[in-house]
Amino acid sequence: MTRDECKFFVPGPTWVRPAILQEMTRPMIGHRSTEFRELFRGIVSDLKPLFATQQETLVMTCSGTAVMEAALVNCVSRRLLVTTCGAFSERWFSIAESLGLEVDKLEAEWGKPVDAEALSNHLRSRRAHYDAVTLTHNETSTGVTNDIRALARVIRDESAETLILVDAVSSLAGIPLFFDEWGLDVCFASVQKGIALPPGITVLAVSQQALARAAKVPYRGTYFDFLRYKKSADEGGVPSTPSIPHFYALAVQLDHILRGETLDARFRRHETMRELTIRRTAKYAKLASDRAHASATVTALAPVKDSEEIRSEMKKRGFTLGGGYGQWKATTFRIGHMGDIPVASLETMLDALEEVARA
Repeated sequence: MTRDECKFFVPGPTWVRPAILQEMTRPMIGHRSTEFRELFRGIVSDLKPLFATQQETLVMTCSGTAVMEAALVNCVSRRLLVTTCGAFSERWFSIAESLGLEVDKLEAEWGKPVDAEALSNHLRSRRAHYDAVTLTHNETSTGVTNDIRALARVIRDESAETLILVDAVSSLAGIPLFFDEWGLDVCFASVQKGIALPPGITVLAVSQQALARAAKVPYRGTYFDFLRYKKSADEGGVPSTPSIPHFYALAVQLDHILRGETLDARFRRHETMRELTIRRTAKYAKLASDRAHASATVTALAPVKDSEEIRSEMKKRGFTLGGGYGQWKATTFRIGHMGDIPVASLETMLDALEEVARA
């Protein structure tokens, strides 16, 4: 296999182009230097069209889970509603409990999206005010994309003050997202999925309303304090030592996404990969998620043949697929088709998968 050939189809971390890996080997610079300030300002500027926002865009050297916790620490004083439809949306709930918050849960069946009407009914039936509601744009464990615009509209109709916190970890740069138009307050994504970098940093957009809420929270900690990040960003940097190689790579990748491939073309490629995957696997596997909300970045499949046997046989052929996750661990496997994966590489993998799964 050549360095430019993709045989890695895990739904995060994803395959990384050799040019991006090479970018991470550049000589080090000081994170308080003029060079870094120029690098940083270019990145936060390019993040705005990625999130479709004119509000604050930031970069944190940490995992997406860390920013999930940061969003709760900065934006929730007491009460929270968590919407769930799979393992990763449920992570919001476990973190909220660990922080001692009063947390309610609105659950959708695995493989189904969160229903806007159910959310509306829940909010209307609760007299107590929620500081925030959490949403998951793309549930990586099940391959379901939630209608964030519809869900956010329901929340806004019920309360202008309730903040909307969105996990876009496996959707950003692969599925259209409109931070300002949808009225979101915090939205974040790790870079090892749709953005197609090695894991290590997380990008986020934060509304002025969320920053104002954070200012009223007396104990935000230090590392996760949004106001510290905002102050440093205004000065052209970050509050503590970042992963500088990731910043090198992110700057180049954002340029590729926005001005090389372009966002529209990238979204179309992801949609093509979803349709190709569903069509080509229908002979030997059932789509585990709701077809109407099937993700453009990851497909969860329930095969006739043992899923782990399929993955093992594919590994012998040089292809790496994702395993099932959470409740679906034993019954499904997942194909990650996100980031910079070429359609041709996906087709080559699907050729081999058909041979293995139907043998």
